[in-house]
Amino acid sequence: MGSDKASLLLDGKMLIEIVANNLKDGGVSQIVVSVRDSKQSELIKNIFENNVETIIDSDDSKGIWDVLKFSLPNNEIVQIISVDSPWFDGKSIRQLTNILKKNQEKIGVVPWSKNGPEPLLMQVNSSNLLEIMSNSKPMALRKFVNSDNFKKLNWKELMNPNALKNLNYPHDFPN
Repeated sequence: MGSDKASLLLDGKMLIEIVANNLKDGGVSQIVVSVRDSKQSELIKNIFENNVETIIDSDDSKGIWDVLKFSLPNNEIVQIISVDSPWFDGKSIRQLTNILKKNQEKIGVVPWSKNGPEPLLMQVNSSNLLEIMSNSKPMALRKFVNSDNFKKLNWKELMNPNALKNLNYPHDFPN
């Protein structure tokens, strides 16, 4: 959209604030934000009074693949969420958590929309994800998660019907 999505306002709140609140409501206690540069890092840290960690996406990285591969903690359940997904709420996060608990043999749970997998909304066991990533060449996450290693959650099964809605274009914002 040509601007910093994190600071865009929706219902009087910045998108990053909405997503962080959704994570907290979903039971996530530690929030790590991938940012593009130190300026954005400082903005995010100031918004949250240094109660979040930021990771600067380096120029030589392979995008989200490298962010995940080199910054995920070991042996934790991790909710991945993009800042342009303000409707992926606490209820959606808790739903993924419950599904992952029932499918512990899987690397994670990936919501699927009409367009296919939505890996930027997946929940994973970080150790399992890191193990398979270390043995794989970097690739598009949509391709990577399209395997039997991940539990697929069809969009029709989501308790929140708007959970997979995101904000990629100006017309995606409600009037």
